[in-house]
Amino acid sequence: MMRLKIIGAALLVILLQACAYKGQIQSVSGAAEVMPTRHIDADAAVRIDPELSEISKKVSIGFVCGAHNYTIAPGSAVSESIMRTLDPAFRSISRVETREERPGAYFLDFKLDEFSPRLKFNPGFWMATPESTAEISIRVSAFRPDGTPAIRTTARGQGHHEDGAGSCDKGMDIVEEATREAVQRAMEDLAQKLINSKALIED
Repeated sequence: MMRLKIIGAALLVILLQACAYKGQIQSVSGAAEVMPTRHIDADAAVRIDPELSEISKKVSIGFVCGAHNYTIAPGSAVSESIMRTLDPAFRSISRVETREERPGAYFLDFKLDEFSPRLKFNPGFWMATPESTAEISIRVSAFRPDGTPAIRTTARGQGHHEDGAGSCDKGMDIVEEATREAVQRAMEDLAQKLINSKALIED
């Protein structure tokens, strides 16, 4: 009896592992939204809070396929996306941990505000249709080279993606695409609010 319990427990662990999915995304850029006339002839130091650069979130899922676990970890892609978006706006940009590392540069501090990935499977006649939405918001505090505050704002993005049909194992692909779209929209919003608004160069 004990042997059967051990075998059963081992099989349960295998089944649970088989139902766990982890996804990532590629970096994106909102640089195309940066107006050429808004280029700042100065250096920028960028700090990205670990909570943002290491995002890993369990996806909220509905009843269908609810026994499966989906986790999306877009942190490194978000960090790279921020740098890619800001690159054309300044003379140079660099990652730092503290403002003191780059005196005389603009200091841009990014923190996670919210990240909400969701997944559901809409029941169909033959199989379910996976659908995912994702929302991300990133807080940024910007300081001028002389240390005075320039702007505090929040970049927001939403993403939505669905597939015509698919089984539970296709859910992660849908979440990844919705998350990528949300990050893309957030980067475009960041370019508008931080750079195109002229908030960094105007009092």
